[in-house]
Amino acid sequence: MIRRLLRNDKGFTMVEMMVVMIIIAVLVAGGVKFYQGYIENAKVTKAKAQISTMQAALDTYYAENGAYPFSDKTDDFKAQMLNAGLVVSLDGTLDVADPWGASSYYKYNSSAEGKDFYIRSGWDTVQGQDDPTVVYGEGSNGTSKVPVVKKISEI
Repeated sequence: MIRRLLRNDKGFTMVEMMVVMIIIAVLVAGGVKFYQGYIENAKVTKAKAQISTMQAALDTYYAENGAYPFSDKTDDFKAQMLNAGLVVSLDGTLDVADPWGASSYYKYNSSAEGKDFYIRSGWDTVQGQDDPTVVYGEGSNGTSKVPVVKKISEI
């Protein structure tokens, strides 16, 4: 009786353990891929919100001045953008970091008459697209469009 109790081995075989480990690995890999996509979509949503805020500031500036900020003189342009509530550097990049990193900035461009503008994120591989894509917002005559993800070649 004692001998039979001692010989009665209970537990999992190596094959059963390997099957469980493979199933866990597949589930983890799928979860990581899903999580990365979720994080990228959250960054795009944040960039759209930031661009919408900047568009609202520029539309307010347009309502007060009849044109969006524009000037050939750097100091005048910086002052106009500051009046709109936006800080801009010498090359027209807005000093607001986008969600992809501190080295990327929003770019602002206005027509010579100040009647339209666009703002785009500095990051150029949004949502893992093959072609370079950015988060893009534009406005014309005091009205802004909803920001979208757009290919750089379409801007």
